[in-house]
Amino acid sequence: MKKHKKIIDFDEIVIKPKVLILGSLIVLAVFLLLAIFLAYGTKTSAGIRLKGVFAKVIPAPAAIINYRHVVLSSELEKNLASVQQFYATQDLSQTGLRVDFSTPDGQKRLEIKKKDLLQKMVEDKAIEILAGERGSNITTSQVDQVVNKKLQEFGTLDKVKQDLLISYGWTIEDFKKEVVLPSVYKDALTAYFNEHNSNAAQAKELINKAKAELVSGKDFAQVANDYSNGSSKANGGQLGWVKKSQLLPELQGALFGGSKFQNDSVIESSIGFHLLEVENQKKENGEDMLQLRQIFVAKTSFADWLALQMKKMSIILPGSEFVWNKEDGLVEFRDKSLNEFEKKARADAQGDASILF
Repeated sequence: MKKHKKIIDFDEIVIKPKVLILGSLIVLAVFLLLAIFLAYGTKTSAGIRLKGVFAKVIPAPAAIINYRHVVLSSELEKNLASVQQFYATQDLSQTGLRVDFSTPDGQKRLEIKKKDLLQKMVEDKAIEILAGERGSNITTSQVDQVVNKKLQEFGTLDKVKQDLLISYGWTIEDFKKEVVLPSVYKDALTAYFNEHNSNAAQAKELINKAKAELVSGKDFAQVANDYSNGSSKANGGQLGWVKKSQLLPELQGALFGGSKFQNDSVIESSIGFHLLEVENQKKENGEDMLQLRQIFVAKTSFADWLALQMKKMSIILPGSEFVWNKEDGLVEFRDKSLNEFEKKARADAQGDASILF
Protein backbone atom coordinates (compact mmCIF):
# COMPACT_ATOMS: atom_id res chain seq x y z
CA MET A 1 0.00 0.00 0.00
CA LYS A 2 1.39 3.35 -1.04
CA LYS A 3 2.01 5.98 1.63
CA HIS A 4 1.10 9.54 0.73
CA LYS A 5 3.14 12.47 2.02
CA LYS A 6 1.13 14.87 4.08
CA ILE A 7 1.13 18.37 2.63
CA ILE A 8 1.57 21.04 5.29
CA ASP A 9 -0.83 23.92 4.97
CA PHE A 10 0.88 26.90 6.64
CA ASP A 11 -2.42 28.72 6.82
CA GLU A 12 -3.53 26.11 9.32
CA ILE A 13 -0.54 26.62 11.65
CA VAL A 14 -1.62 28.45 14.75
CA ILE A 15 0.90 29.86 17.24
CA LYS A 16 -0.42 29.64 20.74
CA PRO A 17 -0.94 33.13 22.30
CA LYS A 18 1.10 32.21 25.39
CA VAL A 19 4.10 31.26 23.25
CA LEU A 20 3.81 34.48 21.24
CA ILE A 21 3.64 36.65 24.37
CA LEU A 22 6.55 34.83 26.01
CA GLY A 23 8.70 35.20 22.91
CA SER A 24 7.92 38.89 22.64
CA LEU A 25 8.78 39.43 26.32
CA ILE A 26 12.11 37.65 25.89
CA VAL A 27 13.02 39.80 22.88
CA LEU A 28 11.93 42.95 24.74
CA ALA A 29 13.97 41.97 27.82
CA VAL A 30 17.08 41.36 25.70
CA PHE A 31 16.74 44.75 24.00
CA LEU A 32 16.12 46.46 27.36
CA LEU A 33 19.20 44.86 28.95
CA LEU A 34 21.31 45.90 25.97
CA ALA A 35 19.96 49.46 26.22
CA ILE A 36 20.65 49.61 29.98
CA PHE A 37 24.20 48.35 29.46
CA LEU A 38 24.75 50.91 26.69
CA ALA A 39 23.36 53.75 28.85
CA TYR A 40 25.04 52.98 32.17
CA GLY A 41 27.93 50.73 31.28
CA THR A 42 29.46 52.74 28.43
CA LYS A 43 30.24 56.35 27.56
CA THR A 44 29.32 56.21 23.88
CA SER A 45 27.20 58.96 22.32
CA ALA A 46 24.33 56.50 21.92
CA GLY A 47 24.71 55.50 25.56
CA ILE A 48 24.62 59.12 26.72
CA ARG A 49 21.43 59.74 24.71
CA LEU A 50 19.80 56.60 26.12
CA LYS A 51 20.82 57.60 29.63
CA GLY A 52 19.05 60.94 29.17
CA VAL A 53 15.91 59.14 28.00
CA PHE A 54 16.01 56.68 30.91
CA ALA A 55 16.53 59.52 33.40
CA LYS A 56 13.23 61.07 32.26
CA VAL A 57 11.27 57.80 32.29
CA ILE A 58 12.94 55.71 35.00
CA PRO A 59 14.13 57.29 38.31
CA ALA A 60 17.64 55.78 38.18
CA PRO A 61 19.66 56.07 41.41
CA ALA A 62 23.01 57.87 41.55
CA ALA A 63 23.42 56.64 45.14
CA ILE A 64 21.61 54.19 47.40
CA ILE A 65 22.02 54.71 51.16
CA ASN A 66 21.15 51.99 53.66
CA TYR A 67 19.34 50.09 50.86
CA ARG A 68 16.23 52.29 50.87
CA HIS A 69 17.23 55.95 50.63
CA VAL A 70 18.04 57.16 47.12
CA VAL A 71 19.80 60.10 45.49
CA LEU A 72 18.42 60.27 41.96
CA SER A 73 20.58 60.63 38.84
CA SER A 74 18.04 63.08 37.43
CA GLU A 75 18.52 65.34 40.49
CA LEU A 76 22.30 65.13 40.14
CA GLU A 77 22.12 66.10 36.47
CA LYS A 78 19.72 68.94 37.29
CA ASN A 79 22.08 70.31 39.94
CA LEU A 80 25.02 70.03 37.56
CA ALA A 81 23.09 72.07 34.98
CA SER A 82 22.44 74.70 37.69
CA VAL A 83 26.17 74.86 38.46
CA GLN A 84 26.98 75.33 34.77
CA GLN A 85 24.38 78.10 34.56
CA PHE A 86 25.89 79.79 37.62
CA TYR A 87 29.36 79.94 36.05
CA ALA A 88 27.93 81.02 32.70
CA THR A 89 26.10 83.98 34.27
CA GLN A 90 28.94 85.28 36.47
CA ASP A 91 31.30 87.99 35.26
CA LEU A 92 34.66 86.73 36.50
CA SER A 93 36.79 88.83 34.16
CA GLN A 94 37.58 91.41 36.85
CA THR A 95 38.73 88.77 39.34
CA GLY A 96 41.31 87.08 37.14
CA LEU A 97 39.55 83.76 37.63
CA ARG A 98 38.59 81.53 34.72
CA VAL A 99 35.97 78.90 33.93
CA ASP A 100 35.88 77.07 30.60
CA PHE A 101 34.12 73.72 30.36
CA SER A 102 34.30 73.54 26.56
CA THR A 103 37.86 72.21 26.28
CA PRO A 104 38.84 68.56 26.94
CA ASP A 105 40.34 69.58 30.29
CA GLY A 106 37.26 71.71 30.94
CA GLN A 107 35.07 68.64 30.49
CA LYS A 108 37.17 66.85 33.09
CA ARG A 109 36.75 69.80 35.46
CA LEU A 110 33.01 69.56 34.92
CA GLU A 111 33.24 65.90 35.96
CA ILE A 112 34.97 67.05 39.16
CA LYS A 113 32.05 69.41 39.85
CA LYS A 114 29.65 66.51 39.28
CA LYS A 115 31.60 64.34 41.72
CA ASP A 116 31.59 67.13 44.33
CA LEU A 117 27.84 67.58 43.87
CA LEU A 118 27.23 63.86 44.38
CA GLN A 119 29.39 63.95 47.54
CA LYS A 120 27.28 66.85 48.86
CA MET A 121 23.99 65.15 47.95
CA VAL A 122 25.04 61.88 49.63
CA GLU A 123 26.12 63.82 52.73
CA ASP A 124 22.83 65.77 52.80
CA LYS A 125 20.84 62.54 52.55
CA ALA A 126 22.95 60.94 55.32
CA ILE A 127 22.32 63.97 57.57
CA GLU A 128 18.58 63.74 56.86
CA ILE A 129 18.60 60.02 57.78
CA LEU A 130 20.60 60.57 60.98
CA ALA A 131 18.44 63.52 62.04
CA GLY A 132 15.28 61.50 61.42
CA GLU A 133 16.61 58.59 63.49
CA ARG A 134 17.13 61.04 66.35
CA GLY A 135 13.61 62.40 66.23
CA SER A 136 14.09 65.49 64.07
CA ASN A 137 11.06 65.77 61.80
CA ILE A 138 11.39 68.97 59.80
CA THR A 139 8.09 70.70 59.05
CA THR A 140 7.19 72.94 56.12
CA SER A 141 6.74 75.88 58.50
CA GLN A 142 10.33 75.50 59.76
CA VAL A 143 11.62 75.63 56.19
CA ASP A 144 9.43 78.64 55.42
CA GLN A 145 10.77 80.47 58.49
CA VAL A 146 14.34 80.03 57.23
CA VAL A 147 13.35 81.16 53.74
CA ASN A 148 11.65 84.29 55.13
CA LYS A 149 14.78 85.08 57.14
CA LYS A 150 16.92 84.70 54.00
CA LEU A 151 14.54 86.95 52.08
CA GLN A 152 15.01 89.67 54.70
CA GLU A 153 18.79 89.38 54.22
CA PHE A 154 18.80 89.33 50.42
CA GLY A 155 15.95 91.67 49.53
CA THR A 156 12.42 91.37 48.18
CA LEU A 157 10.81 88.12 47.08
CA ASP A 158 10.73 89.26 43.44
CA LYS A 159 14.43 90.10 43.50
CA VAL A 160 15.37 86.75 45.06
CA LYS A 161 13.20 84.91 42.52
CA GLN A 162 14.88 86.76 39.67
CA ASP A 163 18.40 86.14 41.04
CA LEU A 164 17.71 82.43 41.55
CA LEU A 165 16.26 82.05 38.07
CA ILE A 166 19.12 83.88 36.36
CA SER A 167 21.98 82.35 38.34
CA TYR A 168 20.76 78.77 38.81
CA GLY A 169 17.54 78.29 36.85
CA TRP A 170 15.83 77.69 40.22
CA THR A 171 12.41 78.52 41.58
CA ILE A 172 11.84 79.32 45.26
CA GLU A 173 10.73 75.69 45.71
CA ASP A 174 14.03 74.51 44.21
CA PHE A 175 15.87 76.79 46.65
CA LYS A 176 13.93 75.31 49.57
CA LYS A 177 14.69 71.75 48.47
CA GLU A 178 18.36 72.14 47.51
CA VAL A 179 19.59 74.66 50.08
CA VAL A 180 17.18 75.38 52.92
CA LEU A 181 15.95 71.88 53.78
CA PRO A 182 19.48 70.37 54.00
CA SER A 183 20.63 73.29 56.16
CA VAL A 184 17.69 72.86 58.57
CA TYR A 185 18.41 69.13 58.92
CA LYS A 186 22.10 69.89 59.48
CA ASP A 187 21.29 72.46 62.19
CA ALA A 188 19.02 69.94 63.93
CA LEU A 189 21.64 67.18 63.82
CA THR A 190 24.39 69.57 64.95
CA ALA A 191 22.27 70.56 67.96
CA TYR A 192 21.80 66.87 68.83
CA PHE A 193 25.54 66.26 68.46
CA ASN A 194 26.45 69.20 70.69
CA GLU A 195 24.11 67.92 73.40
CA HIS A 196 24.97 64.21 73.31
CA ASN A 197 28.32 63.56 71.63
CA SER A 198 30.67 66.49 72.06
CA ASN A 199 33.61 66.29 74.50
CA ALA A 200 33.49 70.07 74.85
CA ALA A 201 33.36 69.96 78.66
CA GLN A 202 36.68 68.10 78.92
CA ALA A 203 38.31 70.33 76.32
CA LYS A 204 37.11 73.46 78.12
CA GLU A 205 38.52 72.16 81.40
CA LEU A 206 41.94 71.67 79.78
CA ILE A 207 42.03 75.12 78.18
CA ASN A 208 41.12 76.72 81.53
CA LYS A 209 43.99 74.85 83.19
CA ALA A 210 46.32 76.19 80.50
CA LYS A 211 45.04 79.73 81.12
CA ALA A 212 45.58 79.38 84.87
CA GLU A 213 49.20 78.40 84.27
CA LEU A 214 49.72 81.45 82.04
CA VAL A 215 48.19 83.73 84.65
CA SER A 216 50.54 82.25 87.24
CA GLY A 217 53.48 83.36 85.09
CA LYS A 218 54.43 80.20 83.25
CA ASP A 219 56.08 80.66 79.83
CA PHE A 220 53.60 80.65 76.92
CA ALA A 221 55.73 78.28 74.80
CA GLN A 222 55.94 75.79 77.66
CA VAL A 223 52.17 75.89 78.25
CA ALA A 224 51.58 75.42 74.53
CA ASN A 225 53.87 72.40 74.56
CA ASP A 226 52.02 70.94 77.56
CA TYR A 227 48.43 71.52 76.43
CA SER A 228 48.08 72.50 72.77
CA ASN A 229 46.77 70.11 70.07
CA GLY A 230 47.56 72.47 67.20
CA SER A 231 50.42 72.21 64.72
CA SER A 232 51.76 75.49 66.19
CA LYS A 233 52.60 73.56 69.38
CA ALA A 234 56.04 72.65 67.98
CA ASN A 235 56.75 76.35 67.46
CA GLY A 236 55.79 77.56 70.93
CA GLY A 237 52.27 78.37 69.76
CA GLN A 238 53.42 80.87 67.13
CA LEU A 239 50.93 81.41 64.27
CA GLY A 240 52.81 84.30 62.65
CA TRP A 241 51.10 87.12 60.78
CA VAL A 242 47.50 86.44 59.77
CA LYS A 243 44.70 88.24 57.96
CA LYS A 244 41.04 88.14 58.97
CA SER A 245 40.15 85.88 56.04
CA GLN A 246 42.63 83.24 57.23
CA LEU A 247 40.85 82.68 60.55
CA LEU A 248 37.78 80.74 61.62
CA PRO A 249 34.60 82.88 61.78
CA GLU A 250 34.52 82.83 65.60
CA LEU A 251 38.10 84.09 65.76
CA GLN A 252 37.47 86.74 63.12
CA GLY A 253 34.73 88.29 65.25
CA ALA A 254 36.83 88.32 68.42
CA LEU A 255 40.07 89.60 66.89
CA PHE A 256 38.79 91.94 64.16
CA GLY A 257 35.41 92.86 65.63
CA GLY A 258 36.29 96.47 66.46
CA SER A 259 36.63 96.25 70.23
CA LYS A 260 40.08 95.80 71.75
CA PHE A 261 41.03 92.15 72.16
CA GLN A 262 42.06 91.00 75.64
CA ASN A 263 45.14 88.75 75.59
CA ASP A 264 44.79 85.33 77.20
CA SER A 265 41.10 85.26 76.23
CA VAL A 266 39.54 81.84 75.59
CA ILE A 267 37.38 81.56 72.47
CA GLU A 268 35.28 78.55 71.53
CA SER A 269 35.04 77.65 67.83
CA SER A 270 33.46 74.79 65.91
CA ILE A 271 36.64 72.72 66.30
CA GLY A 272 37.74 73.51 69.87
CA PHE A 273 38.97 76.14 72.32
CA HIS A 274 41.59 78.80 71.51
CA LEU A 275 43.72 80.71 74.00
CA LEU A 276 45.07 83.64 71.98
CA GLU A 277 47.61 86.40 72.38
CA VAL A 278 48.15 89.31 70.00
CA GLU A 279 51.89 90.03 69.87
CA ASN A 280 51.83 92.76 67.24
CA GLN A 281 49.70 94.35 64.54
CA LYS A 282 50.18 96.16 61.25
CA LYS A 283 48.54 97.11 57.96
CA GLU A 284 49.63 95.50 54.71
CA ASN A 285 48.17 96.79 51.44
CA GLY A 286 45.47 98.52 53.48
CA GLU A 287 44.52 95.31 55.29
CA ASP A 288 44.81 94.75 59.05
CA MET A 289 47.15 91.93 60.08
CA LEU A 290 47.89 90.47 63.50
CA GLN A 291 50.86 88.52 64.79
CA LEU A 292 49.36 85.76 66.92
CA ARG A 293 50.25 82.86 69.11
CA GLN A 294 47.76 80.37 70.48
CA ILE A 295 47.15 77.33 72.63
CA PHE A 296 44.51 75.13 71.03
CA VAL A 297 42.56 72.27 72.63
CA ALA A 298 40.48 70.31 70.16
CA LYS A 299 37.02 68.96 70.78
CA THR A 300 35.28 66.28 68.73
CA SER A 301 33.95 68.16 65.72
CA PHE A 302 30.59 67.60 64.07
CA ALA A 303 32.38 66.91 60.79
CA ASP A 304 34.48 64.14 62.37
CA TRP A 305 31.43 62.61 64.02
CA LEU A 306 29.42 62.76 60.78
CA ALA A 307 32.25 61.11 58.85
CA LEU A 308 32.28 58.28 61.39
CA GLN A 309 28.51 57.81 61.12
CA MET A 310 28.68 57.72 57.32
CA LYS A 311 31.38 55.03 57.45
CA LYS A 312 28.83 52.85 59.26
CA MET A 313 26.28 53.28 56.47
CA SER A 314 25.85 51.17 53.36
CA ILE A 315 26.44 53.55 50.44
CA ILE A 316 26.29 52.17 46.88
CA LEU A 317 26.97 54.17 43.70
CA PRO A 318 25.49 51.98 40.95
CA GLY A 319 26.56 54.06 37.93
CA SER A 320 29.68 53.65 35.83
CA GLU A 321 31.32 56.99 36.75
CA PHE A 322 31.86 56.89 40.51
CA VAL A 323 32.67 54.54 43.37
CA TRP A 324 32.27 55.02 47.14
CA ASN A 325 35.50 54.90 49.15
CA LYS A 326 34.15 53.55 52.45
CA GLU A 327 37.44 53.95 54.29
CA ASP A 328 37.67 57.70 53.59
CA GLY A 329 33.93 58.32 53.22
CA LEU A 330 34.37 59.92 49.79
CA VAL A 331 33.02 59.70 46.26
CA GLU A 332 35.84 58.85 43.84
CA PHE A 333 36.11 58.37 40.09
CA ARG A 334 36.17 54.80 38.81
CA ASP A 335 38.52 56.07 36.13
CA LYS A 336 41.95 56.24 37.82
CA SER A 337 43.21 58.80 35.28
CA LEU A 338 40.43 61.20 36.37
CA ASN A 339 41.50 60.75 40.00
CA GLU A 340 45.03 61.78 39.00
CA PHE A 341 43.70 64.71 36.97
CA GLU A 342 41.68 65.90 39.98
CA LYS A 343 44.70 65.79 42.29
CA LYS A 344 46.73 67.86 39.84
CA ALA A 345 43.85 70.31 39.22
CA ARG A 346 43.38 70.92 42.94
CA ALA A 347 47.12 71.36 43.45
CA ASP A 348 47.22 73.93 40.60
CA ALA A 349 43.86 75.53 41.40
CA GLN A 350 45.03 79.16 41.52
CA GLY A 351 42.87 81.21 39.17
CA ASP A 352 40.50 78.35 38.35
CA ALA A 353 37.06 79.29 39.73
CA SER A 354 35.60 75.83 39.00
CA ILE A 355 38.04 74.34 41.53
CA LEU A 356 38.20 77.23 44.01
CA PHE A 357 34.41 77.49 44.49
